[in-house]
Amino acid sequence: MPGTFSDSWKLTRTSFRLIREDRSLLVFPVTAGLSILGVLALLIAGWVWVAWPLAGGPAGFNGPFVAVAFGMFLAAYFAMVFLSVYCTAALVGAATLKLSGQQPTASDGWHVARARLGRLFLWAVITATVGLVIRLAASRVRGLGGMVIGLVGGATWAVVTYFMIPVLVYENQGAWSSLKRSAHLFTSTFGRSLVSNLVVGLLIGAGIVVAVVFGLVGLFEAVGGSVLLGIVLIGVGVAVGVVVALIGAAAEGILRAALYRYATTGKIDPDLVPSAYTHLRF
Repeated sequence: MPGTFSDSWKLTRTSFRLIREDRSLLVFPVTAGLSILGVLALLIAGWVWVAWPLAGGPAGFNGPFVAVAFGMFLAAYFAMVFLSVYCTAALVGAATLKLSGQQPTASDGWHVARARLGRLFLWAVITATVGLVIRLAASRVRGLGGMVIGLVGGATWAVVTYFMIPVLVYENQGAWSSLKRSAHLFTSTFGRSLVSNLVVGLLIGAGIVVAVVFGLVGLFEAVGGSVLLGIVLIGVGVAVGVVVALIGAAAEGILRAALYRYATTGKIDPDLVPSAYTHLRF
């Protein structure tokens, strides 16, 4: 157990250190966030300009409006899942090169993801479909039972698929074999994966708490009459929240790459010279 905590802390510290050393790793979560916001904007615009006119009033909500609106929702949902998967794969690729002693650019990460575009797209369809099935199953059971189904189903799927993206990127296997491989890797590194993600979650959670405190204090100040001070504090809270969210997303992706590297090579600390990963061609 002491070794587990020691290794987990090293892996977590490495994840944040790589971000500090190379800010370009933040490009991937920024791109994912902006892309997803763009998809949401298109979805809202589509509902307003395409689906809504089909409604023709409340009575129309059970007709063409519902079909078109639901189709737009599904398209947007699958697009957001794919964007998340694709950007995560690019981050994992860049982080793995960094851990191997190289100095990758953002384009190197995008190149890694682009070389596995077909696999990543298929995986996005699979994981998005499973996510919908879990939500549908949970919604059909009322009360606590539905919540339990949603939480247990979602958590189980997240654990089984934790290493799915690095496996798809670095191992030439089919979808089902990759899924079994991902589950095996998580099982073999269960303690270190669990503790490392918990530590990252706690650190990011602390940052979110700070952001919320700034926002609440700013709100109270604005209501109390200090409008300018309140706006400034709320702005600071929003800025802190955005920065923490971006760093957290980057740290989680880098940690996934570091844990995959540990599971397959036994290495924790970054290499000083290019390692076996350098022979990979994309």
